[in-house]
Amino acid sequence: MKKRYYISLAALLVLAGLIFYKYYYVNPYADHNIVQKDLLNSFYSAFRTKDYGSIADLMSNHNPQMVISVRHWYGEVTSFQIKEIRRTSATEKKAVVSVTSRRNNEQHVNTDYLILTKGIDGWKISSYESDLDYKLPG
Repeated sequence: MKKRYYISLAALLVLAGLIFYKYYYVNPYADHNIVQKDLLNSFYSAFRTKDYGSIADLMSNHNPQMVISVRHWYGEVTSFQIKEIRRTSATEKKAVVSVTSRRNNEQHVNTDYLILTKGIDGWKISSYESDLDYKLPG
């Protein structure tokens, strides 16, 4: 009987840990992620309209080239949703963003992965990658 009690208690603690992780630790709307969420909202607002000047201001190296190359293939960006913002160190966080777009008259959903770093000027985007599968002509 005691063994069943301890197994149930351990399962409950694991479940509580998973809930805490999902709804607090990586939640983009948690208090500790507000600044990063605002940065991502600014980035994707500029991303939708192809405002590369604004994107450059949000990049740590002020060079939006890695974004321009991918953005061309997205087509018309219709929406985005910040899925998670996870702290990896005191000065770095990783973000996962789902992007919905229309290209070739079809709706596509892709996932972007961004690394946000804290510097002297505050939080900036230091890395941008997408799972977008595109093929160059040729």
